[in-house]
Amino acid sequence: MIVRRARPEDVTAVVEFTKDTWEWGDYLPRVFADWVSEGTAYVAELDGAVVATARLLIVGKTAYLQGLRVRREYRRRGIGRAVTEYLVEEARKLGASIATLIVAEWNEPSLSLVKGVGFKPVLELWGGVPERTGPSKCLEGGEAEEALRRALERTNGFACLPDDPWICVAATPELLLKRAKPCLGDDLYVGRFSFGSARMDARGDAVALKPEGFAKLYGKYVLFALPLRPPEERQVFE
Repeated sequence: MIVRRARPEDVTAVVEFTKDTWEWGDYLPRVFADWVSEGTAYVAELDGAVVATARLLIVGKTAYLQGLRVRREYRRRGIGRAVTEYLVEEARKLGASIATLIVAEWNEPSLSLVKGVGFKPVLELWGGVPERTGPSKCLEGGEAEEALRRALERTNGFACLPDDPWICVAATPELLLKRAKPCLGDDLYVGRFSFGSARMDARGDAVALKPEGFAKLYGKYVLFALPLRPPEERQVFE
């Protein structure tokens, strides 16, 4: 089996075996072609057939692993673990200091896989559609940076991206401020990620540290992390 970057000609095969991953379907068919164009999609090929896929996205010094899928008839052969281990090594080569990924609390096979590779849980998250509030007070300048610094201390430096809350990384105030201003609702939030409840002035999916405040709650998720370098070699996250 070989693992390689996905090419445009892989899109049809991946869409076909991911369209019914769960009863409700899967989001991968909607986004996979974009991932290929970005150069962040990878596939595993066995005997000339594409049998698995996943994404590796570098954000600052974090390598975020996303969308691992294995063709149904090839599951339980260790392919998912092999792809994950390959991407971890690829992340090291690309200079990442840490790898992160999210797993739904109910997804026992994936929980077992990532723990077996060495990932450790670092944060519990809740995802869904938030209850929208009215306009909030948003912070700027030093006040915004200080508020985010204090909030990140509570999460040991981890946060989800304001503009794509399903991507959660080791973050700094500077990284978050490049994407959105922090605002005060029930709790401090930045874009579509909240350091408390999900009540915020935001459209679309959101991720929060508390289950309260969702108009539609998808469920609970666990953020896992794996350091990729010895402590003495790690750099400050950007």
